[in-house]
Amino acid sequence: MLELNDKKALYVVFEGMDASGKSTQARMLADFLSSQGFSVFFFAEPTGGVVGRFLKERMLKSKNYAPETIALCFAADRVIFRDEKLMEALKTHDVVVADRSYYSSLVYQTVMGLDYHWVKEINRFAIKPDIAFVLDIPLEEYVRRKGTTEIIFENEAFQKKVRDMYLKLPELLPHDNIIILDGTRPKENLHEEIRKKIVALI
Repeated sequence: MLELNDKKALYVVFEGMDASGKSTQARMLADFLSSQGFSVFFFAEPTGGVVGRFLKERMLKSKNYAPETIALCFAADRVIFRDEKLMEALKTHDVVVADRSYYSSLVYQTVMGLDYHWVKEINRFAIKPDIAFVLDIPLEEYVRRKGTTEIIFENEAFQKKVRDMYLKLPELLPHDNIIILDGTRPKENLHEEIRKKIVALI
């Protein structure tokens, strides 16, 4: 991954299996920091760009696309967004908060059967976050929380493997700042812990 030496912003990402609460915590952190006067740039993956919209509207709702096609589209969406918005945001804002990042590709596309090192290689131009929070929930909690969806990733057997892979990330990437958090805790308690860690880093 790319490490930027001239960036101003703290780059924070939220990760986890579906229904883990990561999107809620990402938004809560962004809203809190904005309320405290920090300049915050928030985004989610897939992005709202052309490739990101195609992923959300077509690819992730169909079984017609090969895993490598999906992986390459995620990588393309990521670097296009980097060029169009993320690089500038990291230089002009205090904090950038992301709901998912290249870690999602390492997890989801590997679980789909692709080689971990190949997925890592095609994402080598992604920008490395300063800190990543992975919200972990047991499979039973995922089943309790999940609703009806057309997304191909959202089934119990797949999500069990996703959870296992997320828990391996700190070992696979020992130089990355990846923090595993218990996603079953009350959201207010989780938010308080997260915001304390982030404020200490700004």
